[in-house]
Amino acid sequence: MYKSKRYVAEKLVLYLFKFLITAAYTGAMYFCWTRYFNPYIPTPFFKLGNYFLAFLIAFIYVTFVRVYGGFQIGTNTRSDLIFSQIISVAFLQATSYVIFSLLSYRLVSLWPFLIMFFVFSVFSVLWVFLADCVYYKIHATKRTVVVFNNVDSYVSLKGIRKLERRFKVIRTLNSEKTTLEDLFSIMEEADAVFLCGVPSDYRNEAVKYCIANGKVAYIKPKISDTIIRGGKTIQLMNIPIYRCKRSEGNLVYLFVKRLADIVLSIVGIIVLSPLFLIVALAIRLDDGGPVFYKQKRLTVGGKEFEIIKFRSMRVDAEKDGVARLAGEDDDRITRVGKVIRMLRLDELPQIFNILSGSMSIVGPRPERPEIAKEYEEHIPEFSLRLQVKAGLTGYAQVYGKYNTPPYDKLQMDLMYIANQSLIEDLRLILMTLKIMFVPSSTEGISKEGRTAERDSGFEKK
Repeated sequence: MYKSKRYVAEKLVLYLFKFLITAAYTGAMYFCWTRYFNPYIPTPFFKLGNYFLAFLIAFIYVTFVRVYGGFQIGTNTRSDLIFSQIISVAFLQATSYVIFSLLSYRLVSLWPFLIMFFVFSVFSVLWVFLADCVYYKIHATKRTVVVFNNVDSYVSLKGIRKLERRFKVIRTLNSEKTTLEDLFSIMEEADAVFLCGVPSDYRNEAVKYCIANGKVAYIKPKISDTIIRGGKTIQLMNIPIYRCKRSEGNLVYLFVKRLADIVLSIVGIIVLSPLFLIVALAIRLDDGGPVFYKQKRLTVGGKEFEIIKFRSMRVDAEKDGVARLAGEDDDRITRVGKVIRMLRLDELPQIFNILSGSMSIVGPRPERPEIAKEYEEHIPEFSLRLQVKAGLTGYAQVYGKYNTPPYDKLQMDLMYIANQSLIEDLRLILMTLKIMFVPSSTEGISKEGRTAERDSGFEKK
């Protein structure tokens, strides 16, 4: 009972922090509206209208901050929380400006919104530091055991080292050399365990032990786990069953998604045409070579198509005929190429692929046939990504990096395939706007590597 009360108290404290920052931002926007905007519109709002507008502002802020993870205290680093909060505040001010302008029947002054953005951003930084300190005051660092099956699976868990205030790794074990009895003995002194790549029977017993003894188990799923998780739960007589099958997609969803692809790509081409001209001119003036380059990629069903990008590498980048990903400090990348790759402007021409129907805005990134074939030699399931149309952005682009190992990318793509919906597509599009400002997401593979698979430490046997 004591633990139950403590758990409730901890949750209430965190909810209070989230409520306070939401109330502060909503109150400031409400004051700004009622003091400087509402009195001067043709038909001023009464109390009910003002209250509804305040609720709308709060809803907009909470929606953005949840999408960008600005409330994920304890699971995100301080810097990531601050960045998520600031980008949420930016969208809050932008949408509020549009709403206030529409209600005022004119373009209102930008200055109040710019001032509030600056003030809110400073407040967000202070809030993150305070909330983060309080979180770790009421949540003790978990003594953690990491159990892996091979080097690759161990490397994939290196990210938890960044959360050292939440997880203190006291032991790192190889499941092939550690019996379950030994693990249970070691776990007596631990609060949590990370299981990565271990055999299913070993993992299942470890999870049962954790549940029975009040420990926390964190599991890195296998591909089969991800597929099963995306299955539909059905009841056959009195037997609960998971039904797993190849993705077919809801017809209404597919129709609306295609319609959105067409409309948004046309709008994108019109709005971004000046930027297209600037980038094209810069590439042409840099080395005199062609502005665009085309490359064969794979989309739904393994169908090949030619992807269009702004050229960021030398014309003879693959003169040896060997397909390879971009590496760290790759000397094949031109001066202009470094800039447009950092800003992701090289991806913009793919809007034409989306308009033509060979790609969608959201979906697994299209892989080169040669590289996909090599991945499939070691991960036969890699072709399961091709159940849906390739996309400009998706799970792997939002949560992974350019050099993320293919096994992890596959799992993320399968997670998307299992959870396709218009809401999920919209969320991923919004998340993409965030990662555009995160340089680490474009990190190349190591200089010695040629594909992300080799970069992860895997070599052919």
